[in-house]
Amino acid sequence: MTEELPSPIVFSEAETDRGGIIHVANIKGGVGKSTLATNLAASLSKRGPVLLIDLDVQGSAGAALGIDGAETLYTSCDFFKRRFSSEISVSQYAEMLDVTGMLSKLEEMAIGTVVGSGSIDDAIVKVSPRLHLVPAGAGLFDTSSGYRYGNFLHNLNIARRRYKYIVIDTPSVWDRLTRFLYVNCDLNLIPVTLNALSTKSFKKYLISVKSLIARNPHVRLRVVKNDVTSNQCEKSEDKARTIHLNRAFLESLLCGQQLSAPGGAGEASRPPIMFDLEIPELPAIRDAQDAGKTLQDYGGDPAAAKAFHLLAKNVQQALNGINRENISASVLEGRITLISKLCAALFVIAIVAMNKPVHNMPPPRPMAPQQVMESATVSAIVRTFTKGDNIYRLAKHAISAFRAVVPSQRQVNDYIRETIDAHNMTRLPNEPRIIDRNRIPVGTQLSFYPPMSIVNRQERTMVPAYRFFMDMVDDEFPYVTGDWCERGTAHRQAHYAMDVAAMYGSNVISPVDGIAAQKNDPLGGRTVAVMFGDAMISFSHLDQRFVRDGDSVKAGMHIGTVGLTGRTSGPHVHISYGIKSMSRHDITFGRNSYRLTDPKYLFYEMAFAERVDE
Repeated sequence: MTEELPSPIVFSEAETDRGGIIHVANIKGGVGKSTLATNLAASLSKRGPVLLIDLDVQGSAGAALGIDGAETLYTSCDFFKRRFSSEISVSQYAEMLDVTGMLSKLEEMAIGTVVGSGSIDDAIVKVSPRLHLVPAGAGLFDTSSGYRYGNFLHNLNIARRRYKYIVIDTPSVWDRLTRFLYVNCDLNLIPVTLNALSTKSFKKYLISVKSLIARNPHVRLRVVKNDVTSNQCEKSEDKARTIHLNRAFLESLLCGQQLSAPGGAGEASRPPIMFDLEIPELPAIRDAQDAGKTLQDYGGDPAAAKAFHLLAKNVQQALNGINRENISASVLEGRITLISKLCAALFVIAIVAMNKPVHNMPPPRPMAPQQVMESATVSAIVRTFTKGDNIYRLAKHAISAFRAVVPSQRQVNDYIRETIDAHNMTRLPNEPRIIDRNRIPVGTQLSFYPPMSIVNRQERTMVPAYRFFMDMVDDEFPYVTGDWCERGTAHRQAHYAMDVAAMYGSNVISPVDGIAAQKNDPLGGRTVAVMFGDAMISFSHLDQRFVRDGDSVKAGMHIGTVGLTGRTSGPHVHISYGIKSMSRHDITFGRNSYRLTDPKYLFYEMAFAERVDE
């Protein structure tokens, strides 16, 4: 592509069109995502330059526009595999300032690994003067490595500076990539057809979407009734009745939905999440697709063109209603102004001209994809490796601290791979590359971010509870190896406690005031309980015990050390919580009998009491 992009349409101050990134998604196939995405993009192109990115491995959007992905050097999968150079590079400034080609080499050496290389134009096909396409490629969705999401954001930000609108077409899945796009796009459109299977599927889909929005209040979505049979085309009363019932069901399902937190980012007053329009089912739309053209280029039924024109207008209004200052920082990251770029270029030119190298000025560290996926309030767990450090232990600690789950070995391995990939992609030139996870060079500083591959819907309430129990061990990197499970799992027995693994000999800390009691048995080994009120908390598998029966215990006191007594496969403390009972004797200390229950209840009770006291 050598032609310059047309300038955006100029709006008056009252009509300012901000544009934005639109994500079209639904877990149900056959609802017309690609049809809606291509024709919406064509309608929006009347308002400014539009880029359509096809992320569906089937290449439906490209096929609907008569585009073969083989025509391009790169495809949409390369948006994940590589980082293209910025829209205006240092070498382009050199041309404007009549500086020799040596500056291009300087750019490649100095900042090539940060801003990328190669032209994004090599991945773009021109459909019409104002509508361009990034076609799908055969390697799509090989995006398991976390750094590839960072690549995609980098390339998306380059495209965002060049196009008024970006429309992203996606496959019918609910996976990590889909959630990533929901969080990092300005507006999410869900097309729904008015048939029983589509509306039933949407009901389940909405549960997942609501859960995601609860964690990311800035996310905005709208529902579009698509491929609706018009009155002229209804062939039977039964079909008309079905459409009417499904339309009513869909509207009742969305009525009163709150898909954003009160006071969250976005519109001051939450509008209905369903657009007040219907895209009709008309032969002209299918005929245009078969011809490989957009509806506006193909012509035909004006009712169809009017419907997509109305959709484009609604999308424009929804985007302009968003408070840009509250959009996820990951989308805004990298939108550097032309002035700041020019200043950076002139700075580099000045250094070359004066021939005075600057010492002790480390290059900027690239941003890890986990940093753009998580809230700015979440800090990484950073460890400078010393002799004897175990990455598996650190990974399990991070998973417990960030996600509050007891991971499988496969999840731990995936998280370690994710962490090492992020390190290798963002390391500075003087930092060692990690090749073998079992032989991390001493002195390597490794950052553990919240796992992108592990999701816990109860994370907000569970993470504080997990940290409450990990804080009962005086160890830098404890982790939870067993959660409460009254019914047991598979062929294993029920687990009536919380298990916290730690280094052998670490001090165990009481979270409450009370009276100490001891116990010894073949399963729990050396045990200490702290009895308080009508409850008790006990610690088993201890090595040393610092208190005896009847001793007074204060919150924060060391009552023993982590050991291997009793039946255990590794050093950890087995933490049980019980309520006094006259009918059920799960465990006894002295004359008191207790019924065991989930220890997390103790945390929630104490947290509630603290709030009441405040």
